[in-house]
Amino acid sequence: MTYAHDFIGYLKPQVVAEPLIDQWYAWSYLIPPATAARYLTESQLKIMESFVEAPAVHETTLRNPAMQGGPFINHKPDRVDEVRALLEKTRTEQEKLIGLSGAIATLTQQLTTHPPGQSLEPLYPQLPEALKGYVELVYDAQNHPSIRLIEGLLYRSEYYSPDRQSIALRVYDDSDQRAFVMSTPRLPDNNSLFLSIPFADQRLDQLFQMRHRPQSVQGMAELLNIPEQDRPFFNTLFTPEAPHQRPPYQGNGVRIRYLGHACVLIETADVSILCDPLVSYAHPMGMDRYSYADLPETIDYALITHNHQDHVMLETLLQLRHKIKHIVVPNGQKGSLLDPSLKLALQQIGFSQVCTLDELESINLPDGKIVSIPVLGEHGDLNIATKNAYWITLKGRSILCAADSNNLDPTLYSHIHHLLGDLDILFIGMECDGAPFTWAYGPLLPQPVPHQQAQARRLDGSNANRAIALVSQLNPQQVYVYAMGQEPWLTYITSINYTLESAPIQESNQLVKLCQQQNRISERLLGRKEIELIANETGPHDNQPIPVNPVCSEDKKQESELKQKSSPFPLPPSPLHTSPDSMPQTDTLTPFLTQLQTLDIRLWLDDETLRCNAPKGALTPELTAQLKTHKPAIIALLKGSTVQPSTSQSATEPAKQTADQLSKQPADWEKDRILPADISPSESFAGMTAAPKNIFLTGATGFLGAFLLYELLQQTDAQIYCLMRESTSSLDKLKQCLSNYKIWQPSFAARLIPVLGDLTQPWLGISETQFYALTEQIDSIYHNGAQVHHISPYAQLKAANVNGTREVIKLACHGRAKPLHYTSTLSVLPPTPLPGHTKIYEQDDLATYPLPAGGYNRSKWVAEQLVAQARDRNLPVTIYRPGPISGHSQTGVFNNNDFLYRLMQGYVQSGMAPDGEMSLDMLPVDYVSKAMVYLSLQPNSVGKAFHLIHPESASSNLLFEACHGAGYPIQRVPYTTWFQTLMHIAQGDQHHALYPLVALFSSRQDDQDTTADPLEIPFDTQQTYTGLRDAPFKLPTLNRSLFDTYLRAMIETGTLSPSPVLT
Repeated sequence: MTYAHDFIGYLKPQVVAEPLIDQWYAWSYLIPPATAARYLTESQLKIMESFVEAPAVHETTLRNPAMQGGPFINHKPDRVDEVRALLEKTRTEQEKLIGLSGAIATLTQQLTTHPPGQSLEPLYPQLPEALKGYVELVYDAQNHPSIRLIEGLLYRSEYYSPDRQSIALRVYDDSDQRAFVMSTPRLPDNNSLFLSIPFADQRLDQLFQMRHRPQSVQGMAELLNIPEQDRPFFNTLFTPEAPHQRPPYQGNGVRIRYLGHACVLIETADVSILCDPLVSYAHPMGMDRYSYADLPETIDYALITHNHQDHVMLETLLQLRHKIKHIVVPNGQKGSLLDPSLKLALQQIGFSQVCTLDELESINLPDGKIVSIPVLGEHGDLNIATKNAYWITLKGRSILCAADSNNLDPTLYSHIHHLLGDLDILFIGMECDGAPFTWAYGPLLPQPVPHQQAQARRLDGSNANRAIALVSQLNPQQVYVYAMGQEPWLTYITSINYTLESAPIQESNQLVKLCQQQNRISERLLGRKEIELIANETGPHDNQPIPVNPVCSEDKKQESELKQKSSPFPLPPSPLHTSPDSMPQTDTLTPFLTQLQTLDIRLWLDDETLRCNAPKGALTPELTAQLKTHKPAIIALLKGSTVQPSTSQSATEPAKQTADQLSKQPADWEKDRILPADISPSESFAGMTAAPKNIFLTGATGFLGAFLLYELLQQTDAQIYCLMRESTSSLDKLKQCLSNYKIWQPSFAARLIPVLGDLTQPWLGISETQFYALTEQIDSIYHNGAQVHHISPYAQLKAANVNGTREVIKLACHGRAKPLHYTSTLSVLPPTPLPGHTKIYEQDDLATYPLPAGGYNRSKWVAEQLVAQARDRNLPVTIYRPGPISGHSQTGVFNNNDFLYRLMQGYVQSGMAPDGEMSLDMLPVDYVSKAMVYLSLQPNSVGKAFHLIHPESASSNLLFEACHGAGYPIQRVPYTTWFQTLMHIAQGDQHHALYPLVALFSSRQDDQDTTADPLEIPFDTQQTYTGLRDAPFKLPTLNRSLFDTYLRAMIETGTLSPSPVLT
């Protein structure tokens, strides 16, 4: 309907008001001059240049829903001339901002090249002209130089121009279907009207008051200087019909309304608080929601949790400015490019009453207060201080709006609970699979970030385990998952499109389910929700200082840790891996350590000192002498050192001298983990356009390697080049190996090409000419070979595991870049997450985890880092980290030296096992090999790491049931009784299946519940789950049938004697 004459009207509820800067959608980082300059040159100009050069590419790319939110303009190619004109206009009109961005980049480079730790004063005369008088150069405590911007001056300079700002009034057929706005400049069309008016202009308040207070439409047109030709369209934005009237809340308690995403309205009869304002427009046909018409006449406090575009929503804030009395923001850093002052930015756009809160500061309210709560994470580990959660107490009730808080250190919330007590309602965000930090902050960073770093550092909130820990600490009665970006009216700002399999949905489902099981009210919010709390007259929480525990001495701490880690079951220190190129070695150290273990003599390192804890009388003079002899080797083993045990040292030499010498040895792994600069792809990777035709495989004769070879032969048509150490009959050895594992087929012979070489040698043990010829023949590499010996020091394993990997990378890089598939191990990671973490994620940077113990684990840790560096140099790399690998799920074929295999055999052979139940981590070899090859053939796997471990461990009870069913009665005895049997085995029965495992047992069974539920697997497997979702095979179930299969195979091969009992 159009109106030819003036009328008293309301702004229609569905009219959208988009704030723009240079015709780009405005968000908080486009207000400060320095950050605006960087986003202009490093994002907006580049996106427009890309569109002008190839508009059809942008159109085609955006047809893929997964690319929403990327740097692509959502305009048809026929509008390329308009974008080109905007590009040229921006370059001309924003010349000063472009110069400011260049000056920031120049000064950052000057600081990078400045001698570390030297005075910064000589740099002031060299400051770029655009920055003179606007910056201070400073060091942090680690002598890292940086720029401190004087933001107040920049706002008062010509770098800040309100003339760049405008408002676009738009009418959509369906406002819930707005396209992503952050990457597309707004162009004029028939459904929009651009108002060239600064955000701080108070006339905007009069316009937006018309959503609920009628005024003369003609008078508003004159006030806003609407041109005559635009007035007919302007009139259509108004209606004489009054919106529904929202009665104010007059109850005696506290009413809470969820308005979508992180927006929560908290009201009493006396006060109204709106957290993270982001309000939907009215949509009668869409999802049920609250809109602007449902807000109170006055908003006493608008709270902002952090400075992201979906939490500082300028589109909503500008429309509510006339209602908001106070806007509360976190206190940030002073002058940081990454963390500009949110207070100054809001003041510049017309918010006069901006309050800042430091952590644990508060604002008193009628019948309550607002307390700012510290927040961890959600910013990719960047030093961002502008972030708070808010603990709101009203009428004796408490509500925590935690936004995207990531519960990285649960102790933090233990402190909060000590200070503030139990919570009534928790709102917690669980976008635990957020975008890489470069998505938001990339234009502000001084240099490009390696892909692995960007993927590992994400803008994420708590996952299920962290959220569950938070609930346990704060004890809320009601728990609501929010801030998930799921509402349909949010896709224009979040571009989120979850499925039922998405990690945030799966993780939040876990939290909600557990809370409901604990009789807490809980749900994941969507659309709208109203909650009302009855006033509680209980007194304030008794606020006592946070207690500080005394620091334990190192000896007591070590003793405590040893006690916590001890187990009555023979759990290996790390998964016992099989290797294609395993090189068993004999030594005198292993029997000695076994002897010490049977006597319950424990060894550990305290800095550089070897400590010993032995039962009274166990450490005889003879053992003491042997301990001195082996001391250097033991220290080397515990440290993973490169020092090899000396075979010539006299037992009478002072052990202290040897230990001192050892501590002075260089840590070779430090330099070994750096990939030489000259090893880099000489040609770029063209992408996976077809299945590989010629594959190079190392380690084909080991347990996993044999099945990997089998799957490559099954899933591809390629010729397989197998690196072999044997000088003769290499093909026969491959045939024999696969035959032993029951997977040989005669047709394989024509596709196998042995390459006689050696991982430990330069050029992989072949001639340089052969090496370079091989680089031209092959088009994909599977590096599965390694030397495995779990008690050997790093130096003995370096040649095969580290140097060999370096040579394989060289092979992959020479000529055209060839995909490298690297078999690592979960043993490169700690057995439990780092403090404050609940998962070890597949995309985590391995370098952030501590150096593992043991020479083998350390060699694989170093080798994987070489592979990761090659990936960062654009070599297509995929990393596979298998955990404990068990036998074939159908044939029962096993690695005879595997821990579980020997354990099963040993239980049957001895006829007894200890009381209690333990968890068995295992994954059948046929599934592991199928998964690795399937993932390797998926283009999306490039650049990723995959954890190959079963999400649910098996119970040892299944093994005992299978033994009983096969006619092998296993007597369950007290642990001490069983251990005595082991001591007899260790003293003389070297052929017993358990003999190699004796050193893994303890003589003491600590007081602990061995029937408790098994701990959750600490290794994240989301990437693996996603990559295998469409695979033509399924994850095998770890059930009784699987153990039956293993026992049948052991009987058929003669490993077990015929059953003495028929059942």
